Amino acid sequence: MIIKREITALAAGATLNPNNLWSGSAFEYLKGPSFVSLGIVSLTTFALKGLVSAFYIGSNLIAEEFTVPNNDPAIKGTDSPLISDQFYIQAAGNGGDRVVSTVRNPTAGAITGTGILQVVPAGRGR
Repeated sequence: MIIKREITALAAGATLNPNNLWSGSAFEYLKGPSFVSLGIVSLTTFALKGLVSAFYIGSNLIAEEFTVPNNDPAIKGTDSPLISDQFYIQAAGNGGDRVVSTVRNPTAGAITGTGILQVVPAGRGR
């Protein structure tokens, strides 16, 4: 299962509203035991990077607020997170756990981005 979400021109000093990149997805709440991989990037020139994010599964903080990797499409040739470069957060969760990625922009300019969440069910083939 995959969720892909775009962060469209998040204004300077703003946070997502609601502050969960996966809000409203059919996979926002895990259906059963699962392995979760997160890839999130800002899409701008290197000089303008600066989105920050925290990652939770259920009540567990998986990653404290961190600077989101930057992916300059003019250099990388892509506008999506690459498994080899930006999927560096993996965790596991249980059925009913909510997957949350907060996103805020502490910089002085608007920034866009993309997030991909891969959910792989574990146990009993579900």
